[in-house]
Amino acid sequence: MILAQAKAFFAEKGVDAVTMAEIAEAAGVSTPTVFNYFGNKDGILIALITEGTRKARDNSKVLRPRTDVDFVSTLLAIFIDISVETMAIASKRIWRYAHAASTRHPTTEFAKTFQEVDNALLDLTTGILSQYSLRLHDGTQGEARHIAHLFFDVWLNTFQDFIRSPDMTIETHGEQLRARFAPLCWMIFAPDFLAAPTLASAR
Repeated sequence: MILAQAKAFFAEKGVDAVTMAEIAEAAGVSTPTVFNYFGNKDGILIALITEGTRKARDNSKVLRPRTDVDFVSTLLAIFIDISVETMAIASKRIWRYAHAASTRHPTTEFAKTFQEVDNALLDLTTGILSQYSLRLHDGTQGEARHIAHLFFDVWLNTFQDFIRSPDMTIETHGEQLRARFAPLCWMIFAPDFLAAPTLASAR
């Protein structure tokens, strides 16, 4: 209940404009109780983000590899799913605050937790991509972690554009991702793998 009320207030008013007392009153608990549980508003944000990220990983729709669509579409499905699940955790307004706070104060517990979330998403993406043969233009097999890192970085920059624009839809975000992913894929992967991806177990 505390996290749900905090999430609603943060989205409506912005993190800086909300007090711990307001959250406590809306949740039907005392202000000291909120402080005891979370310490401060950054602690609440950490709890929101880590709990939401765990649920997103557990409920991911893209963990099982597919060979019935081209590989650009597969990559888009993976990263759009991450975007959708990320927006289910918190609003654009909250994510803007979280990104700014972790950038301004990179040595805080909040920034460390934020980096751990990114690392967990990168691990998830690496695990998915490692199931594919990832055949490159020169015929060799690509390293899943390196490829995941490359596309994750592109996704992260595109996602930051998305959260900075209050009116941008998830559909427009997806179009931007495709526009950035497709040329990279054409440069990196063998054309036949792009058209009909194969699994690592089938090599």
